[in-house]
Amino acid sequence: MFDLAIFENMFFWAVINFLILYLVYRIFFFKKVTAFMEKRANMIQEQLDFAAKSKEEAIKLKEEYENILSQAHAKANEIVQNAVIEAQKQADKIIEDAKLEANKIIENALKQLEIEKKKQINELKNQFVSIALLAASKVIEKNLNTEENRKIVENIFDEAGVA
Repeated sequence: MFDLAIFENMFFWAVINFLILYLVYRIFFFKKVTAFMEKRANMIQEQLDFAAKSKEEAIKLKEEYENILSQAHAKANEIVQNAVIEAQKQADKIIEDAKLEANKIIENALKQLEIEKKKQINELKNQFVSIALLAASKVIEKNLNTEENRKIVENIFDEAGVA
């Protein structure tokens, strides 16, 4: 049948060929392939580290922006509240000034009314004096000094409390 010696010889040479190829590949290619693979692994690791670092920076920036935004909202709310308070103060001041002005106008009107009242009383007093003198002169039918009579009648009215 078959001769095993041929196969043993072939097997021996196959192993020798395999060892020679292994040594050749090891000497010429394994170092280069290993260096390339290490270089590629290092580059991928650097990119992963850079991506992680960028992600951390982005998270920090996002937190800073959110903090700044919340501070801006707080500041805006404070400004609005201060503006409302200031507007309320100005409104209160305007109302107070208007009340003071209204009170002054009322006081002036009352003073004017009092002056008019005194004028009317004096005018009525003068008319009463004139009527009394006319009546007295008709009764006495004598031409008396009108100015002296007026003073006498005014004194009578003053003493009677008609002033």
